[in-house]
Amino acid sequence: MRFLNFPFLVYENILKHLEPRELLLFSFCSLKTRTLVSRMRHTPTYTIFILDKPEKMSYGFVEKPEKEQILLSWTWKKIAMERKNLEKWTQLKLEDVHLDCRVTFHRKLNIPTLVCRCEDVSSRKRFATALHSHMCEVFHVKPEMQFKLSLDYMDELPYTNTVRDVTFLQSSVNSTVADEFFEKFHVTRALFCQRSVPDRLLKNSCKFREINNLFISWSPWLDISRLLKVKCENIMFSSSTLHKKDMIDLLNNWLEGNNTRLKSMSMFKSVADDTHLIMDNFNLEAWDPEVDKIEYDEPVHDYCEALLYFLYDINKYMLRSGILRRQSDGSRALIRATEYQLHFLVLKN
Repeated sequence: MRFLNFPFLVYENILKHLEPRELLLFSFCSLKTRTLVSRMRHTPTYTIFILDKPEKMSYGFVEKPEKEQILLSWTWKKIAMERKNLEKWTQLKLEDVHLDCRVTFHRKLNIPTLVCRCEDVSSRKRFATALHSHMCEVFHVKPEMQFKLSLDYMDELPYTNTVRDVTFLQSSVNSTVADEFFEKFHVTRALFCQRSVPDRLLKNSCKFREINNLFISWSPWLDISRLLKVKCENIMFSSSTLHKKDMIDLLNNWLEGNNTRLKSMSMFKSVADDTHLIMDNFNLEAWDPEVDKIEYDEPVHDYCEALLYFLYDINKYMLRSGILRRQSDGSRALIRATEYQLHFLVLKN
């Protein structure tokens, strides 16, 4: 490779102008190219595996949900196994994994895709795991993985016991498979369910209740009996079947000290015009926004920043605000309400 014969300053200047996906392909070429890329200054970030289509997986950087930067995709469709254009096939070596493939590029996005002509499920899982190890070593990414997937393809996920964030996409499976997922993977931070996720996926699941942060975009199945069993720290959901009495019961549950883990809760479209009637049932203290400032350092920022715009507004949109005080330990929680929205936030001070 003539490139490696250049003086150090020459190829250092060339490398810093390459896109991350180009650097990744370059790092595959040899041990020396991998070392060159690893010596560069990389901003530590998280990575995500995306499984939203059959026989295809993607991998990329992610700073905020739904803003992934795809670095590489690979596919194992049957058409890829035909021995055509043999001169274009190569063997990619990552750790102890040798992957026979050829490289194509997306016409518009220029994303490289490895067209594999093997592979059994075990080999694909080992490749995905080896790719993440390679990224940790070369790009200094953070070791915790993130998944965005349809559970129809759960068997393709890499080997790991923990996952930082998970986004569920539309799938045809039920709560049994969802519980199998949570038994296999410990979700350390957040679960996000897109609107397309069917009710049956979590409706009868019990394993998701202990996840620290839960964001459900469509939740008509989440009635009060199920919600009282949820022990998450932060919850955001919309379009549930909850009514005024349900929300009063939920807030009383916190006041009685039955849920000490809850830090924040936001509901959208669920309680409609009843938000103010709900607040009338409680003896609320006045809220001084200069003393009790709204502070969020939870992943609710990442997932729901746009949705929570009204919560942060002090004067213009929020029609009512007040503070609940729990007698058992003195904990205080801010409640803010406007049309179609109700927000609950345990104050840190």
